Amino acid sequence: MINIAEVRATALPPAQEVWGESQVSQALGRAQYRLSDGRLATQAASTLLTPRTGDTVALFHSASGLFITHVLLRAPDLPDAANAGHADLAVPGAQVLAIKQAGFEVSCTQKIALRCMGDVELTSVAGAVSVNAKHFLSTVSETMVQTAQHLVTQVEHCMVQASAMLRLHGRQALLTAQDDLKIDAERVSLG
Repeated sequence: MINIAEVRATALPPAQEVWGESQVSQALGRAQYRLSDGRLATQAASTLLTPRTGDTVALFHSASGLFITHVLLRAPDLPDAANAGHADLAVPGAQVLAIKQAGFEVSCTQKIALRCMGDVELTSVAGAVSVNAKHFLSTVSETMVQTAQHLVTQVEHCMVQASAMLRLHGRQALLTAQDDLKIDAERVSLG
């Protein structure tokens, strides 16, 4: 008959040798960290919160090496630190982080910043894209192209200024005003 206690004792080392705790003393890059006792540890792929210097972390020792599995306690921020109040989420070795869920929400009380050196794409296949803001500012350094079947703009005041040429064209065009319609130019050509 097999003794379960003997099998467990030979299969796993004692718990104190498998799990541990330490502090990060230096980030070496590529998910590698030097611990306060001098050992090197790798950030586990399941540890989305990127450790930083001074953090207290949970360690798992396996045949593959020493891994940081959790950030247990965040080190206090220095007042002049560049990353004060920030937390970075990353998966070591992954090029893309995908979140696949029926819904996704981000709520902030101060600011949301989305920065990219390449393309940014926002697609709603069957629904609408809604942007609500007190002020909406848009800056495009080169070309802006809008394509739609219908374009409806409702504003109290509308000002369009072009430094070179302004052209409005349509198969049929209608320009109306409730009170006055004024065309002011150095030269006006009709027809």
